[in-house]
Amino acid sequence: MIPRIGDYAQFVGKNEVEKIKDIALKLEGKRIAHVNSAYSGGGVAEILNSLIVLTNKLGIEADWHLLAGSHSFFDVTKKFHNALQGEKIAISNRQRKIYLDELERNALFHHFHDEDIVFIHDPQPLGMIKFVKKRQPWIWRCHIDIKHADKLAWSYLGSFAKQYDGAIFTMRKYKRRDLEIPQFFIAPSIDPLSLKNKHLSDGEVEKILSREGISTSKPIITQVSRFDKWKNPIGVLEIFRRVREREGASLVLIGDMASDDPEGPGVYSRVVEQAKKMEDVHIITKKDDMLVNALQRMSHVILQNSKREGFGLTVSEALWKETPVIGTKRGGIPLQVLHGKTGALVSNSREAAEWCVKLLRDENLRLRMGREGKEHVRKNFLLPRQLFDYLKITEYYTATIADDFAKVGRMMKGMLLRPST
Repeated sequence: MIPRIGDYAQFVGKNEVEKIKDIALKLEGKRIAHVNSAYSGGGVAEILNSLIVLTNKLGIEADWHLLAGSHSFFDVTKKFHNALQGEKIAISNRQRKIYLDELERNALFHHFHDEDIVFIHDPQPLGMIKFVKKRQPWIWRCHIDIKHADKLAWSYLGSFAKQYDGAIFTMRKYKRRDLEIPQFFIAPSIDPLSLKNKHLSDGEVEKILSREGISTSKPIITQVSRFDKWKNPIGVLEIFRRVREREGASLVLIGDMASDDPEGPGVYSRVVEQAKKMEDVHIITKKDDMLVNALQRMSHVILQNSKREGFGLTVSEALWKETPVIGTKRGGIPLQVLHGKTGALVSNSREAAEWCVKLLRDENLRLRMGREGKEHVRKNFLLPRQLFDYLKITEYYTATIADDFAKVGRMMKGMLLRPST
């Protein structure tokens, strides 16, 4: 059954639900469009799957537009993605032409005549604004950490971002001082009623893992992430090698390859080749939310070994299931992993391995961190909070539709939506 907003009161309380209902009444009949590049694979698609359904259940029309693109197009946008995360690239005239030609084609596919506001997610559809005649405010929602963006790449992509009426980033530290449009800060969230996050009994967990040939006779360490170089799965193998020198355990690397990420198969192949030299390593590319759910519940420790990370939804997913997380100090991970409370923040594989061993040996510490982790997620990173934040931005922009959008910028300049660092 598809959940309604009232079903979330058990997690966030009736007052939070009533706040959402109140703002939804003001927006009833409004139309919202979201545009991104993939229906599955990655946090953005997961967020939109829940967010759009719940928005419609509240009586606000929300549409989801998927970007169509060739392999060449997604090769280019992956390079843009890497560059925005700090990798040095050169953008050729040919690559710009591939990017713009495909976005012009998409502008002809998708029409936004009746929408009251349009949210464009990440760099893939960013440049589409060049080819549309705006009839409503357009907001760029950037989910990645662009604090270290390559200057040449940002010079190009930022020229499109400046044409938007506002931008949303995950954290205040991602703010671009050279982007002179209103900037808002919304942390992502997980849906506690989705298949990936709903409660599973111990018996259900055992059955799911047994079906996949994963033994629970040894402690399990898991990383859930796409096979992406920024998630550093090769580094996870190094952490596990260090752990195995001191403790018996098994490692699970589970993830998929998003349709808009052409680098995934190559990363996966390198991980498989490296893992052949090790014992007790399970590598799974199956798309199975229930399996992820079971692994996050049964694991003694979850790793998030990212080199760059806009937020990392898998961290909140694990904490929600009362499993401590060891993560790097990258991007949005420290928003979720409170060092020594909900897990540990580490700088290298040696520190990560030491914390793994510590948690494997200390059940009381694991249980305490697990409890604190779940409460931290309940207060900050559940779907109703993110829904409210999106509706609040929609309310501001649509309430001033008769005025210029600069007024919104003055009203909301520097607005930091929960949670803050």
